[in-house]
Amino acid sequence: MRIKETSFIFLLWMMVCHPSACFASSPFDSSSFLKVYEDSMKNMQFMRINARTDKEKEDANERLWKLMNKALSLPGSFNYPFDSLKTIGIEVSPDKQFRLITWDVPKSGCTFSYYGFIQSYNAKKKKYDLFILKDHTADIVNPQAAACTPDKWLGMLYYKIIKSKGSKFYTLLAWQGCSKQITRKVIDILSFNTQGIPSFGKAVFQKLPATFKGNPKRILFEYSADVSMSLRYDDSKGIIMFDLLGPIEDGLTGQHQYYGPSFQVDGMKFSDGFWIYAVNVEARNPNNTKEDSHQKPYNDENKKVIYHTPH
Repeated sequence: MRIKETSFIFLLWMMVCHPSACFASSPFDSSSFLKVYEDSMKNMQFMRINARTDKEKEDANERLWKLMNKALSLPGSFNYPFDSLKTIGIEVSPDKQFRLITWDVPKSGCTFSYYGFIQSYNAKKKKYDLFILKDHTADIVNPQAAACTPDKWLGMLYYKIIKSKGSKFYTLLAWQGCSKQITRKVIDILSFNTQGIPSFGKAVFQKLPATFKGNPKRILFEYSADVSMSLRYDDSKGIIMFDLLGPIEDGLTGQHQYYGPSFQVDGMKFSDGFWIYAVNVEARNPNNTKEDSHQKPYNDENKKVIYHTPH
């Protein structure tokens, strides 16, 4: 009995500390080991949110991150769903070529830090690559125009991956908590080069209103953290649909902490490799406050009001 216990402890130690050594020699069903990792991450996913101090949250998240990194390094992990990790976003591309795993750590003062991974299939190598997403939001001066990489990532939580017919890139919809005053929704672009290396941001948006300056590589919607905004993809129409934002009063134009959804819903439709801005794509019922489901729990959806359409 003691020999069996010793063998199990040794195997568990090898799995945690040297996962590649455990499975490199022959094909192996790693699902049982992935379940062990998942069970270990269950409590930590809540501790990183609900712990009393930022230090306790950071400690729990460090353990969570290390376990996730090891789990995703195992063969066969791409298809493992991690179903019990309810506070972690896992989105698979429509063509099953990659998946995005992202989560945040809410800090005191309503600030956030973001963590994530990309698992992607490399056709040249005939294996899955794993990329660590390193949040450098604080260092990115102009997030709309920045070309980002996994090592210099604009941290956010992805909830939708779109692969439009004929496109050579993927379109991502995301949520980003910024501060106590401001929340963002984001339309970002993800591309892979010929070596399978990912990058974020691409100037593929056309006919934008004057409120979107320059030639942005991603679209940022900034609005009051006290309200909610809808940003979703209508598969039947092939349109990204979103609430048009405006200030609660005309004199507050440009102060996004006072912005929220108006009566109008605008959109973007994909055509010839570009997302083309479209005005008033759907009539909104002002009495209908039902939102899309991609709202963080830190926002109170019941606070939604109708804001002025910007002129």
